[in-house]
Amino acid sequence: MYKFFDREKLKYCYQCGRCSSGCDINRIDRSFQPHRLLHLIGMGAFDKVLKSDSLWKCTTCFTCSERCPQGIRVTEILWIARTIAVKAGRIPELLVTQKDILLRTGRLIPMDNKKREKAGLAAIQEESSVVAEIFEIMEGEK
Repeated sequence: MYKFFDREKLKYCYQCGRCSSGCDINRIDRSFQPHRLLHLIGMGAFDKVLKSDSLWKCTTCFTCSERCPQGIRVTEILWIARTIAVKAGRIPELLVTQKDILLRTGRLIPMDNKKREKAGLAAIQEESSVVAEIFEIMEGEK
C-alpha cells in the first residue's frame, strides 16, 4: 500500500531540521515539524503519519524542499502521504466541509452580494455547479 515512498532516499535525511526551521507554519505552530514526519515515514510508521494532524498543516510553499541539504523533496513526500491518507479515508472534517462547499458553490469563501452591490458590481449566484462539473469531467477521463 505504501509503495510510493522510496525509503532509501529518506535514509539521506540526517534530521538536521532545516526543513522545519525554515517553515512558516512551524513558526506559528511548533507541533508541525516536517523532519519528524520524514523520520516516521523512514522508520515505516506510516499509520502514525496518516493519523497525524500535522500532515494537513503543510501549505506547500516548498521552503522545506529548497532548504534540504540532501535534496529530499519534502513537500512531495507530504503530498503523497496526504494522497494515501485520503484513499484510506483519513480526511480532516474541515477539508470534507470545504470540499462540499466548493462543489456546491464553486468557491471556498462566501460572496457578500451587499458589498458587491455597494461597489457597483452584479450579484453572484450562491450556488454554482461549475466546479462539480469540472470534477465529473476529470473523473471520466481517468
